[in-house]
Amino acid sequence: MGGKPYKPKANKANAVIPKDTASLDSTKLSITKSVPDSLKKESDLTTTVVYSAKDSTIMDTENQIVYLFGDAKVTYGDVSLEANYIQLNWAKNEVSAHGTKDSTTNKIIGKPIFKQGGEPYDAEEIRYNFKSRKAFIKGLITTQGDGLIQGEKVKKDNEDNLYIRNAIYTTCNLEHPHFNIRATKIKVVGKREIVAGPFHFELNEIPLPIGLPFGFFPYKPPQESGTSGIIMPTYGEEPQGRGFFLRDGGYYFALSPNIGLRLTGEIYSKGSFGIAANSQYIKRYRYSGTFNVNFRQSNNGSEFDRQIRNDYGIQWSHSPQSRGNSSFSASVNLQSNSNSQYNSLSTSSYISTALNSSIQYSRNFGQTIRTSLSLQADQNTVTKAVNVNTNYTFGLNQFQPFKKKNAVTDRFIDQFRVGLDLSGTYGITNQVALTNRSYNNFGYTVYRTIDTLDLDPTKPVVIDPRTAANASTNLARDGVIPFNLSTLPELLKNAQFKAQYSIPISLPNIKIGKYINLTPGFNFSGNIYQQKYKYNFKAFNDKAAIYSKDTTAGKGAVEIDTLRGGAFYADYTYAFSMSMNTRLYGTINFKKGRLQGIRHTISPSLSINYTPDFTDPKYGFYQTVQINNRVHKYQKGETIPSSLAGQETLPGDFLNISSFNPTQTNRGSQSGGISFGIQNTLEAKLRAKSDTAQKESEKIMLLDNFSFTGNYNFFATQFKLSNLNFSANSRVKKFDINFGGSLDPYKYVNDGYSISGRRIDTLLIDLGEGFAKLASLNLSISKSFKPASADKKKQNTNGTEGQMSQINRNINDYVDWSVPWSFQFGFNYNMNKTGYAPATIVSALTFKGDVKLTEKWNFTLSSGYDFVNKGISLTNISIHRDLHCWEANFDWTPIASPYYGRSSTYNFTIRVKSALLQELKLSRRNTFYDRGGF
Repeated sequence: MGGKPYKPKANKANAVIPKDTASLDSTKLSITKSVPDSLKKESDLTTTVVYSAKDSTIMDTENQIVYLFGDAKVTYGDVSLEANYIQLNWAKNEVSAHGTKDSTTNKIIGKPIFKQGGEPYDAEEIRYNFKSRKAFIKGLITTQGDGLIQGEKVKKDNEDNLYIRNAIYTTCNLEHPHFNIRATKIKVVGKREIVAGPFHFELNEIPLPIGLPFGFFPYKPPQESGTSGIIMPTYGEEPQGRGFFLRDGGYYFALSPNIGLRLTGEIYSKGSFGIAANSQYIKRYRYSGTFNVNFRQSNNGSEFDRQIRNDYGIQWSHSPQSRGNSSFSASVNLQSNSNSQYNSLSTSSYISTALNSSIQYSRNFGQTIRTSLSLQADQNTVTKAVNVNTNYTFGLNQFQPFKKKNAVTDRFIDQFRVGLDLSGTYGITNQVALTNRSYNNFGYTVYRTIDTLDLDPTKPVVIDPRTAANASTNLARDGVIPFNLSTLPELLKNAQFKAQYSIPISLPNIKIGKYINLTPGFNFSGNIYQQKYKYNFKAFNDKAAIYSKDTTAGKGAVEIDTLRGGAFYADYTYAFSMSMNTRLYGTINFKKGRLQGIRHTISPSLSINYTPDFTDPKYGFYQTVQINNRVHKYQKGETIPSSLAGQETLPGDFLNISSFNPTQTNRGSQSGGISFGIQNTLEAKLRAKSDTAQKESEKIMLLDNFSFTGNYNFFATQFKLSNLNFSANSRVKKFDINFGGSLDPYKYVNDGYSISGRRIDTLLIDLGEGFAKLASLNLSISKSFKPASADKKKQNTNGTEGQMSQINRNINDYVDWSVPWSFQFGFNYNMNKTGYAPATIVSALTFKGDVKLTEKWNFTLSSGYDFVNKGISLTNISIHRDLHCWEANFDWTPIASPYYGRSSTYNFTIRVKSALLQELKLSRRNTFYDRGGF
């Protein structure tokens, strides 16, 4: 083994080298089972030992010891060891290592890094036996899940258990951690758990008088669902509600790599409490979902008049990934009526009064047949109305019945297509009093079902149009019965079955010239019902009527009688149509400046349609019903019914009401007319700012989809021209702008009966009062300001796929310390006006700002201003402090929502961060949590 004799040097960590040694020229050697007999013993090494050193390798053949200096490495099966100095003792089957002192910096460099089965251990010194697989370690630092363990002296047995003396446990990855648990001894049992002897807490290396005689820390390797552990609660106060609180405390169970379960509870100083369970599950490439259930018992805190309220909520969301010919999805949101109002987690949830749930399964059979089955439930937390429907669909995709199988080219008739769509529903509702308040031109009409349970027909329900807005809630509640097991038989008795069918037919397209497309069409459709209705108007001042106690002149209600003969009823409609469209372009070019040109694209469309008058009594689908008994004079241009010809006054207003659906009305007439529309886009082309730009020019959309639509019905007895609708949207300097509205071309007259007056069949343009009046207008402007780095996707090799997917899907739930600031604002304006009635206006400005005051302090403010009510809207202030390995968050809602009876609230959170979030420079943002008032 050529080479010069090795002379010991001081910088070799004062290693004692026998004289009978040799320096090896090679820097990498291996010893296998075929080593000389003098080195081979029974039950010695069972696999290859590979070692290397960057500086030098010294072998003591007499004592069977190898010395490795400088970036030394030894690998034996799943065991690897790296250090600046390693000693291999073949006689004892041991390897030992430690760092060396750098003569320049006087610091220890190249400390040992020991790995077994992929688990790393940093140490000052280590000695490991290949045969017994035991180790002795000094100055250990090891990662266990999100925690770090440091120990002065450690013994490792052959079952990977660690016995550590004078140890600390922390999640802070600094050499001197901000906080830790210090124990006289800690045992790490495999990859399952960590057990500590007597321990106490330290904050910034200052001992605290807090400790326990023993501790138990469950441990599992990082997985997509997270790691099991304790969830620390938040605390705060609800000044006008349940008092001081501790909430959202509990335990997280990492049940498997695919399922996680979060159990939390809450308790209030005035006796209220709650429990909640949240589960997330995922199966890669198949589906993912969440399941939440919660129960809360709250009281108003009064000592003398205590009121108790029980709230519950169930949410389930299941999202499949496209796979095969079938899919299952679910979006369930069932709550008690007061749960959303008093226990909301976000502003959008507690101001919403409608809860919707659906479960759907669909399956396709080949390329022709499609089917689906769904369950839907709608709940209104204000009116307490619940509607549950089971829906099914069956579809036959359009096919070409006249096309030959082996045809090379299509004939004109080959373009003929036909299909089938069949759908149905079976539904129950607890809203047994049918109401309709949408015909404000005639006053507010109430439809009441006589044969429903618990309704006294002698008690009239009257709505004055001038107070309808305030009385609508009480009216709806009068017609709603509880939705529970005791009322279920009656609900099923009133259940409704309905089916719809449609036969779409596509006729061949016709080309007129080169630029105009003409498309004819025909559709046949209908409905199947289980029951039928009969209507009869009852005036309140009619002594023979059941409403004889009310003598209010001009008012009444429609009595509804339900007919159930055990048979099915059906209606049908058919319609003809023909549409025509083309596209026109106009361009203006500019030779000077950056503006190179402007292009205007116009897309006009025109369609003709015809549908017979299926409200005609000869079909039996509709009934002509009087809806009030007011008396008024005819106005100029108003159509007079033939039955009332020659009369000067109109005794009441009439509507055609569907015989199968009391809420479906039509003033009646055959439909046949023209639908027209024009769509515009305006875009500019700009030259590059410099000759070195990658692109010579760029396109900017100035006006996107500015449209104007309407229709004219030739066969309508009145109001032939519809309202004219317009809309536009654009993006200017990253400002999102949406604009739209409608124009009413008809005249309103003040009849003294309703605030809005009565719309008559007279065009404003005929009276010289202009073309049309504005009926509705909406405008929204929004803009988000933030650095370009804010849109970058978060990536980290230490996070699992599930963890990174969760973070990037919900990035707004985290404070991103790499983004110094962000700001979003939005302005919304909506106006609706009917006749002489005052306009209903909603006008509000909302904003949210997020700024990093320093590298560790984050300040967030969200608020707005209501221009109609002239007050500040919901305001939330959040202050977040990053403490490296832990974080603190303070949320305050100084201005809640007086319109919903809420009170202000605050909460404070302090918690340990995971190591993954530290590396991603993220902190978990505390979701706005406004729970106040009883």
